[in-house]
Amino acid sequence: MNRLLGATALLAVPALDLGTKAWARSRLHEAQPLELLPFFDLTLSFNRGVSFGLFGTASSAWPVIVITAAITVALAFWFWRTTRSGEQLALALIVGGALGNLIDRVHRGAVTDFLDFHAAGWHWPAFNLADTAIVCGAVLLLCHSLSPRNQTST
Repeated sequence: MNRLLGATALLAVPALDLGTKAWARSRLHEAQPLELLPFFDLTLSFNRGVSFGLFGTASSAWPVIVITAAITVALAFWFWRTTRSGEQLALALIVGGALGNLIDRVHRGAVTDFLDFHAAGWHWPAFNLADTAIVCGAVLLLCHSLSPRNQTST
């Protein structure tokens, strides 16, 4: 993967994420599920905290915004410096997802979530495409780091 392709992926993730969030806000009503499958609904919600709503009762979104921005910048530098394609793709997904959620939080004070998986009355916390990209990128980064080709001998 070259940097141009990685940068394209990095920019495509927040564009797709922000587009789907805008669609969700315009078509869905908060806390009113739209059932698509017996285990999957579209349910509009707003996460004022961090992952899974942690620290969602804070009086201001700015501490979360500043910390998220700092981590995103650090990961963006790592993305730019790495020459390993697997690492670059993983970081592009993570940074792109972080940017999507960061932009949403700066504009709304909360992150728009709407993907709701559930089974037998149990619901996974609602999430969005940015969250999906971050998780996929983290899994790819972990797999890449555990790959024997990437291990150095001591």
